[in-house]
Amino acid sequence: MSIIKTLETKRLVLRKINEDDADIIFKNWTSDDNVTRYVRWNTHKNIDETKEYIKMTHKRCEEPNNYEWGIVLKDSNELIGAIGAFPGEDERIEIGYNISKKYWNNGFTTEALKKVMDFLINEEKIKRFICSHAVQNPASGKVMQKAGFKYVKNATYAKFDGSQKFDTKVYYLDA
Repeated sequence: MSIIKTLETKRLVLRKINEDDADIIFKNWTSDDNVTRYVRWNTHKNIDETKEYIKMTHKRCEEPNNYEWGIVLKDSNELIGAIGAFPGEDERIEIGYNISKKYWNNGFTTEALKKVMDFLINEEKIKRFICSHAVQNPASGKVMQKAGFKYVKNATYAKFDGSQKFDTKVYYLDA
């Protein structure tokens, strides 16, 4: 079982997502086609899909090396996104994240990713990581690079339901 420890940065609190968060999660990112365009899951059509996502997250975090944090702004206490880690390919831990469109290009995702990496490397003693982004979403790659990830190859990934495939860039970080 993975412990979802609350983490803090200068501007953010990273904390466990709860069922009480469903409305703000749906409003801020899971219902936004701009946010979900290049992620593996589809845009949520209703709040019930977001509630199921939260339940799935809690169940997944009962397994080793599975983590999920909500990204909360300290100054307003607004939940603006999520960042997680889970077993990926090549015996690496995969990192994924998303953030409300209105908070893009403010450095929040990079700040959250750096804090998560610090926690996973220094407290959880995890040393091998993987991230990937759709080629059409280079901003996500910039976040990875700022956190120390290095480009290693091109690949593809698909939405979980197979409805879309994306050409991707894959990055590794070895601590």
